[in-house]
Amino acid sequence: MSDIWDERRGATEEIVERFLDGEEPTGNGVRVQIVHSWQRCQATGVSPGIAHAPPLEDLDFECGLVRAARPVFEGLRTTIADTPVCMLLGDANGAMCLRDVGEPAMRRAMDEVGAAPGFGFTEADMGNNAHGSVLAERRTFLISGSEHYAEVLRRFTAVGTPVRDPLSGRLNGVVCVVCPNEWANAEMMALARRSAAAVEEQLIEMATERERALLATFLQSATPGNATPGSPLRGLCRRDQLALEDAAVNLIAEGRTAMRDVALSDGRIAALMAQPVTGSAEPAGIAVRVWLPGS
Repeated sequence: MSDIWDERRGATEEIVERFLDGEEPTGNGVRVQIVHSWQRCQATGVSPGIAHAPPLEDLDFECGLVRAARPVFEGLRTTIADTPVCMLLGDANGAMCLRDVGEPAMRRAMDEVGAAPGFGFTEADMGNNAHGSVLAERRTFLISGSEHYAEVLRRFTAVGTPVRDPLSGRLNGVVCVVCPNEWANAEMMALARRSAAAVEEQLIEMATERERALLATFLQSATPGNATPGSPLRGLCRRDQLALEDAAVNLIAEGRTAMRDVALSDGRIAALMAQPVTGSAEPAGIAVRVWLPGS
């Protein structure tokens, strides 16, 4: 690795100490993204010298995010084998959920700082880092050496990239690539982004499975007397359509099996029933059926 990382780390070491003493780091070559992260860390009250990753309870290590990432991480084992590289997956709440390392020494190094499944790694826990800072900024975050606020992380370089739900755009988690400073290189960024994209592809496949489950439930309700595409629902006036849509939205928000009657303008009573739909491994969503008398 080039000496640029050593030079950068040495210069930043002095700057971060001056920042902690109250001096503004602007104009000293520190990236704006890093300065902002230091300011956030200072606001949380986390101490550079005693930052630690807290153990967390009641985590779901079989959630959709982890199941989507697991085959991706397994496929990368040959890529990082026999290297001091660590792959980490964290969730949207700052919890570490999955880890793979290229060699035993890196596993021990990660254990020492709490970079392991079951521990929290937000900025409030560990200062700026490739997981917590992605959650704070909602974008890819590169951090090297003494750019870290916490002293225990300053021997590492890391890149974190968001994993977003391909359907909603919501940030689901973070994929991080970590290595010792002397091993850092530009390929880390590419690896993090490729890995996050691969996890998102897995999420798409899982989402398609959920949608199939919802569709199957809808088709099962397509019996005489039920509302189906092309049924009298399309012939309802706009007022009745809006009333049914509003009732359906409220039922979905309840997130459970429930029924509701809606009085239509022609005197009929439409019945709506919401029912949770389960895919192969987890809840898929809420399906709402509509019955119209005389249709």
